[in-house]
Amino acid sequence: MLTASSRKVHLVSVAVICVIIMCVVYNRRFPETETTIVVNKEYTHEESLKHGLKVRSLIRSVIGKSFQLQQLLNHDMNKLAEKNKDLVPRLVNWDRLLVPLENSLINEMTLLNNEDEEGDRYKLRELNRRAHQLIHQTQNQKDCRRAKKLFCNVEAKCGFGCLVHHYGICLFLAVGTNRVMQWDLKSITDYPGLDEVFMPLSETCNNITGGKEAPEWYSEKSSNPTPVDTEVVKVTLIGSRDRHTPFAPMTIPEEFLPLVEPIHGDPLVWWAGQVQSYLMRPKAWVTREVQNIKQDIGFKHPIVGVHIRRTDKSNEANFQRMEAYMDPVANWYDKYVINNDVTNITKLVYVATDDLEYMDMLRNLYPEFTFITNQQSTRHADTSSRLSNDGLKGIVTDVHILVECDHFVGTFSSNVGRLVYEMKQQYDSDPTFSTTNIDHAYRYWGQAVQLQKAIMDHKPSLGLCKQALQDMRQIDLSKMELMCEIEFKVGDIIEVSPESYHGYRSAGKNVRTQIFGAYPLFKVKDITKTAPYPSFYRTRSIEVE
Repeated sequence: MLTASSRKVHLVSVAVICVIIMCVVYNRRFPETETTIVVNKEYTHEESLKHGLKVRSLIRSVIGKSFQLQQLLNHDMNKLAEKNKDLVPRLVNWDRLLVPLENSLINEMTLLNNEDEEGDRYKLRELNRRAHQLIHQTQNQKDCRRAKKLFCNVEAKCGFGCLVHHYGICLFLAVGTNRVMQWDLKSITDYPGLDEVFMPLSETCNNITGGKEAPEWYSEKSSNPTPVDTEVVKVTLIGSRDRHTPFAPMTIPEEFLPLVEPIHGDPLVWWAGQVQSYLMRPKAWVTREVQNIKQDIGFKHPIVGVHIRRTDKSNEANFQRMEAYMDPVANWYDKYVINNDVTNITKLVYVATDDLEYMDMLRNLYPEFTFITNQQSTRHADTSSRLSNDGLKGIVTDVHILVECDHFVGTFSSNVGRLVYEMKQQYDSDPTFSTTNIDHAYRYWGQAVQLQKAIMDHKPSLGLCKQALQDMRQIDLSKMELMCEIEFKVGDIIEVSPESYHGYRSAGKNVRTQIFGAYPLFKVKDITKTAPYPSFYRTRSIEVE
């Protein structure tokens, strides 16, 4: 047993070393591109640019796979320790040596990915500005009387994060169909004062008369599509469903994709973040409140933000151990110390939670960190007072403070965790690797179906799934670790189940075989869907070179 266990750890360690070698190879090839790769041919600027972008894409892929290796290693070492108490001292020693190696590896690859960070920041600022401009133009049409409108009728009873994501569904559709979105936030009685939190979606067209009486909108793919010239349509949201429209989360405007893809690790979330950030532009009092809270609690950089929801979390997702949140915090500070050549810093952690007792536990177990929180927010975050004016103020300010943290740790099973990740997209840096998600993969209720394509064959030696399923909801996702694996061939399309993400594994349905099950993530790649949103080329084009 000891030999087999050591072999498992050794194999993962060898894989980590292989990744380091790959990274060094890419680093050496990149600067030598123009002088050594092309023989007897002038290496043009365009070819050099394409090669540089390819190298950066590969580096991002290696970083992602390194995180998968890290998850696999941590998972197996924990399981070995649970089943073989005699191995605990050996595994603790391995952990002592491997964690710094993992952090160093991922840190150096992240630095490689950010080699042209200033240039990327400029491009992202321009792209963010252009996305904002596109949304603003559709929502501020010159003649309100002639403008087509979409009334967002949210009837769902759910928390703040869920609620604003429902409104986000409407804004995706409104922008894509060139309609002015209208909403009646005063009608949301569960959150009194919600209409005083966000800026108006439109400065020119706020009349919502007749919105609730308007005909329901149906896509052109439905059996009863809504005529495109209908002046006012209504979208009623009670639960989440695919509305069979390209103007939905997990698609991106086709003109943006070639500009975003070279400089961002997750273009689909980038676009979702632009839409959600526009929707949630805060009024001036919210900004002042956030600044006052930050000053009162001693918020300063560097700082890691952590969102921990305990009271009603068990109804939606598996319980997460405290170390699942704190290990990424410790790892981030280790990398910060290396990069900034500092030794004596205050390791500040902002915690947004609904359980004040959890703060005492954190302080007792992790004395090397300084934990701060907004106690007023925490007191009003429990289920008894969450739906109140104070509860609303607490969650709104928590989200904005978490967005401003240098690194964020949370769960994507939570609407708030996903919301923070989306809101971070409005800044001029890619938050793909400055966000740590410790459970489900990112998703957006009402999103387009997420697809992946197999780039390697996969045939499990054990635990092969054999039964086709008519409905993926039959699966008990809480038993993901024990789930059988599906077989697929190169080119097969997988319909993804984001709830079944497990760090280094996911699950979904092979469209060809109709069989559902788990599979290793490194054997597939995401399929990025574009949509024909209104053109943003009405003004100066963005320089991407």
